[in-house]
Amino acid sequence: MNRFVLALLLGLAAEPLPAAPPPNPGPLLVAGKNDAAWEPLFAALAGQGAVFSRFTERRWFPFRTQPVVVAGEMRLAPGRGLSLHYARPDDRTVIVDTHGLALRDAAGRTRDGPPDPRAGAAIGALLPVLRFDRAELAKTFALSAARDGADWRLDFAPQDPAVARTIGQIVVFGSGGAVQRIELRRSAHQRIEIEIGETATHVVFSAADLARYFR
Repeated sequence: MNRFVLALLLGLAAEPLPAAPPPNPGPLLVAGKNDAAWEPLFAALAGQGAVFSRFTERRWFPFRTQPVVVAGEMRLAPGRGLSLHYARPDDRTVIVDTHGLALRDAAGRTRDGPPDPRAGAAIGALLPVLRFDRAELAKTFALSAARDGADWRLDFAPQDPAVARTIGQIVVFGSGGAVQRIELRRSAHQRIEIEIGETATHVVFSAADLARYFR
């Protein structure tokens, strides 16, 4: 996979984010055996409908001595996919859906991402994580879960070695029914941390927003 696609999927930062509890992965969840206590959380997260969030994304790469920071808006629309609008350092939108990856510039010009089958596999793996779709997740990931009071942590380990090499481990931190941070850990020197800020659920996107941020 070329560096551009890898940057979109994995990764930009200045100061590392503080570690959120729990600091370590929990036990592996096995359907029908030890997952009952987690069903209400998954049902709540999967039932949030369309979601709008502001985020700060911090990326680390082995070929950079200093990480980079980008900020933007995330839109998740059932049936339309994921849209990441980066407000800085440049105005661009990354669209992830069942058709693959698309890139849209500030003028509204859209082009497909590079036709890399590994990128397609990674994109297909990320969507069920963001939807918290248990049925789809079970096909792609081994899932571990840990909880400390209201705080929780979900570790998604790709079962496909090719996907694991591309995106690494996905870790989602949250509290109550809110996601607070998402990490993509490809290696000790190559990772992303996405800090989720202001969030609205059950959003009704306007026709103009759907046309601008999705396809």
